[in-house]
Amino acid sequence: MTRVLFVGSGFCPSRGVAGELPKFLLDAGVDVDVIVPHLEGMDEGEGRLAERLVSLRAFVDGEERSMRLLEGRRGGHVRTFYVEEKSLNARALTLRTDDGIRGLAVFAHAVVQWLMRAPFHYDVVHCDGIEASLVAALMRTSYANDSKLSHIKIVCSVAGIEDKASLDMSWLARIGLPDNMASSDYMEFYGKLSVLKGVYLFADAIVFPNDNIRRKIEKNRGKDIGMEGVLFDRMEKLHHVALGIDTKAFDPAVDRKIKANFSAENLAGKAQCKDALIEKLHLKKNRPVLAFVGCLDSESGIDLINDILDDLMDRNVNLVIAGRGNDKYLEAVTAWKNEFKGSIAVLPGKPSPEVRHEIMSGADIVLLPGKNETLGRQHLLAMRYATVVVARYQGCVVNDINRVRDIDHVGAEENGFAFFKYDSDEFFDAVMDALDVYETPAFNELRTRCAAKSQSLTQTAKDFAELYSSLG
Repeated sequence: MTRVLFVGSGFCPSRGVAGELPKFLLDAGVDVDVIVPHLEGMDEGEGRLAERLVSLRAFVDGEERSMRLLEGRRGGHVRTFYVEEKSLNARALTLRTDDGIRGLAVFAHAVVQWLMRAPFHYDVVHCDGIEASLVAALMRTSYANDSKLSHIKIVCSVAGIEDKASLDMSWLARIGLPDNMASSDYMEFYGKLSVLKGVYLFADAIVFPNDNIRRKIEKNRGKDIGMEGVLFDRMEKLHHVALGIDTKAFDPAVDRKIKANFSAENLAGKAQCKDALIEKLHLKKNRPVLAFVGCLDSESGIDLINDILDDLMDRNVNLVIAGRGNDKYLEAVTAWKNEFKGSIAVLPGKPSPEVRHEIMSGADIVLLPGKNETLGRQHLLAMRYATVVVARYQGCVVNDINRVRDIDHVGAEENGFAFFKYDSDEFFDAVMDALDVYETPAFNELRTRCAAKSQSLTQTAKDFAELYSSLG
């Protein structure tokens, strides 16, 4: 049986799969452990965590760090390790801030050292998302002389081929990477330190969530197109695994968290869920309900909603915004609510599972205008609850949304709306198209197609299990 250490930078139901996929991997015959940073609230429901008596130390950003490794059983049977250190106390870890980079570097060192010192041998380390992928670079550079690591295969799941993890070159030494990585033959890319380039260079398998990326790279072979050129000689490393959701946990036909149950075959309960959401949030009746659920930050696309807000509200819609973020965005959406009383509801903070289910079941349209590709699956959650998606056409969305091209003649296979550039005009056009179709019988057909889409983590786990096995 293949033994895998699954590395995640956090647990989130819509972005990344570290909290859900491992239990499906166990069912697929993979012996899997999970390792994540010990962030606030991540061990909720775990009970008392045991401390592993192992020494984990690293020199990061001019300071020697001592990390604790705690162990629990997530979901009752998935062994989960939590890395604890003072730099990991941020609400979220990201490669976009100094605090986030520092925390992810500490976490990556801890992961590699656990791979070296664990009392058992891992065959594969799977880094879920670019935030976890510093592990690959450290394994094959700073810790390359460890014989135990040399036999471990590295799998990295990344959202796309655009470089969104370029750091100031000073981070090379601050992270603890060797000086030669500053060369263009290694991790230097246009004067920056590229974490994504490290994935391309050092991973044994690079997994993308949509199947057109390989074709795009092949199409551009021989052109000077930057990061893609690194992959021309590494095509055998590239794999596609579609990300699914837990279709049993998210099933409107039996969901007890929603007002009324419904299915693709009978959507009658969807109207009751909408009425309940409108009543609970004191919104105006007999209007389409649009929803945004996610982080309130510059990456989420909330700025695009701001750009079209006045025109959007002129269409007599209700808008539900749920999520946590920095003060700037929280103040902005609160101001929207006050300006458009009875038409905008704001639910600050991390949505509970109950609130997330209520919104997804009660909304007509969900807005996903994110700036960058992610490994997110929020569109699948919305579609499962017969909510039509307006999303930027990137990442996993490319697999799952067959976009409407002509609102006067909605195709039999089309199931949502998408736009290409991160641009308020394109976003506006996509949202207005969705609202125009909302007024026609074709919208109910879109709902039915959304609800009928069933992309399960069971198949995702089987695909990953086959990939792990193929690496030998």
